[in-house]
Amino acid sequence: MKILGYINHQGTPRFTMKCDSSLLNNRKPFFIPDWSHDVLMRDCLVVRISRLGKCIRPKFADRYYDAIAWGIDACAHDWLETNPAQACAFDSSLIVGNWMTPEEAMQDITIQPILTIEHAIAQASEIVTLRQGDFIFIDSLHTPVKAVPDTIMSRTGDVSKNELLYCKIK
Repeated sequence: MKILGYINHQGTPRFTMKCDSSLLNNRKPFFIPDWSHDVLMRDCLVVRISRLGKCIRPKFADRYYDAIAWGIDACAHDWLETNPAQACAFDSSLIVGNWMTPEEAMQDITIQPILTIEHAIAQASEIVTLRQGDFIFIDSLHTPVKAVPDTIMSRTGDVSKNELLYCKIK
C-alpha cells in the first residue's frame, strides 16, 4: 500500500509520499511528536484506489476509486526548512475518517481541495503505478490549525450529520 498526496505548499500543489506508518485510523488519538513544537493540521480528502492503473486520463479517473474519507494532514511546520521529508511523513501524520461512497461524500464533504480528485489521480498515476488499496490525499485550501494537546478534531457530514472524523490530540 502506498500513501500518495498533494500538499498545499505556498498556494501550489506539491506531490509527496508518506510511509504506511503515517496512517492513523478514525477515533485513535494523535500524539504530537516530541521533536516538534509547531505541528499544523489541514483538512484533506482521502481517496481509496480500487484498481490497477498507470497514466490514467482525468476523464477516466472516476473508475479508479471506490471510497472517499475526510482526513487531516499533519505537518511539523518547524521542520519544513531543515528536513521536509520528516516534517510531513512522520508516524500518524495522516488521520483518516470514516469511508463513504463517492456519492455520499459529494453530499457530506464540502472542503475545497487544491486539486480535483480526477486530476490528483491522473497526475499521481503518471509518477507511480496505482494499485488497489493505495490512498491519495489532497490537502484543502483551508488555513491549517495548530495541534494543541487535549483538544478534539471532529467533522460531521453537512447533509447526513453523521460523524465523518473524530480524533483526540494528545
